[in-house]
Amino acid sequence: MFQLIVRGGLVVDGTGKAGYLADIGIEDGKIAVIDRSMTLNAETEREIDANGLVVCPGFIDIHSHSDRSVVRDPGSGSSLVQGITTEVTGMCGGSMAPLSDKAAESYEKAAKQYSQEEFGIPWRGVGEYLDYVDKMEPGTNQCLMIGQGTIRSNILGRETRYPTEEEMFLMRDMVRQGMEEGAFGITTGRAYVPGCYSSIKEIVALCEVVAQYDGLHSSHIMDQWTNVDWATLEIVDVSARSGVRGQIAHQKVVGKDNWGRADEIVSIVEDARYAGIDIMADVYPYTYSQVMLLKNELPRDVRKLEDPELLEVLKEPDFVEKLRDHFKKSAGYTSSRLYQYGIVHCEKTKEYEWMDIGEAANAMGLDIPAAVVKLLIDNDLKVKIAGIMSENDLRTILACPFVMIGTDAVSGNPEKDAEDAKKYSSLHPRHYGTYPRVLGKYAREEKLIPLEQAIMKMTYMPARRCNILDRGRILRGYWADIVIFNPEEICDTATVENPASLPVGINYVIVNGKIAVENGTLTGVRGGRALRDSHHRMVY
Repeated sequence: MFQLIVRGGLVVDGTGKAGYLADIGIEDGKIAVIDRSMTLNAETEREIDANGLVVCPGFIDIHSHSDRSVVRDPGSGSSLVQGITTEVTGMCGGSMAPLSDKAAESYEKAAKQYSQEEFGIPWRGVGEYLDYVDKMEPGTNQCLMIGQGTIRSNILGRETRYPTEEEMFLMRDMVRQGMEEGAFGITTGRAYVPGCYSSIKEIVALCEVVAQYDGLHSSHIMDQWTNVDWATLEIVDVSARSGVRGQIAHQKVVGKDNWGRADEIVSIVEDARYAGIDIMADVYPYTYSQVMLLKNELPRDVRKLEDPELLEVLKEPDFVEKLRDHFKKSAGYTSSRLYQYGIVHCEKTKEYEWMDIGEAANAMGLDIPAAVVKLLIDNDLKVKIAGIMSENDLRTILACPFVMIGTDAVSGNPEKDAEDAKKYSSLHPRHYGTYPRVLGKYAREEKLIPLEQAIMKMTYMPARRCNILDRGRILRGYWADIVIFNPEEICDTATVENPASLPVGINYVIVNGKIAVENGTLTGVRGGRALRDSHHRMVY
């Protein structure tokens, strides 16, 4: 007796091959039968009519930050509604394991600032974290990467110096232990503290350990803006020197001054691949990076004020001068290049939308600090900014055969996110629309990539990239992680203004044989589990 039969769908198996009509029988959470004659006659607990629909592997998000959220809200609703069944987490150099006692205390303290609920961290190592996630019964499968920034923080804190020989040994040993406990690789956040404090020698030394286990190195490169070429070459160099397989995280070219350089960056990767260096990349299908509220670039003591009081402070005659002084003395990743950031939403002064702040300042006849203050006052603080990319550059990267799809998102609760969005949140539409957007806009409408290739970039490619050998494909014996969608209807609806709007056209999402989404609605069933990299061991 089958657990579930999916009847009459167009099976696109994830390998890039043309689809075929078949019935699929699922037993004990795995694909047991694929019947191309569509005459599967057997008892079943449940049957799904997939006539006129595409049946494909569940989407594997190769770039997720959901290790932060799954321990607090294991439902992973925002991921499931867009067809994600497996999330590869711990990205951009930061992971929820391994943690030192001091780091765990810091996380607990930070969590209390955002929630009244008590939140303790009972795990320290990777294995303990994965066990904890398993007990939470997550909505999606979870694969953890080790954050290099987390490793460095455990040993050196936020110090900017080089590690000693003994400290380097401790970091390498921490990576080795994490890999043996099931991590899939290491990630670096070369633009972020403390990853930006690391030398290439330090990165290579840790990646050498990962390479011994055939793990992956995913890197948020040092600069996605003006020096994107140099930063791309760095990850190539790390792979060449360490032997690790490299992955450029959310590949992009940011800032209007750099638009049109995608071909240059793609060529760097292609040349490396021709030379035998194993480098690939992932991308999300949006022309703007992390969305931020412009008011959050103000000094900390000012931005924590309630909105009415904050507006009054902005109107004080000497505030612009104070802001100029703040930007000079406290330049950070965003404020140092604020003129390049795009204005992706204004509540009232719509004429400035999709200008960068430098262009808007020129149009106003003001310098950057004065323009920031004017934008905030004129729009009652409701201004959102992001790093902006060109559509042509995005299309160039998306169409590359070595590029996969990832969200760069944190899984969330759709109801809660929808409420937060009403309060003018910084949530990015990619949290809800990434995969439907690729299938709807770029595959069906624009025909940039064929449907079969688009699905491969979401399933089989990331599965193989991460050494997940029993998912990402419709094949007998593989786990039944399956998405069933209408190819004529699937699309994203999330926008900057309404980022938690649910996609349409996804009928069913099945995780390990359990129906998590039915008719586009979450069922509440959590079928996921924590996965562990076998590192080429044959485990029965």
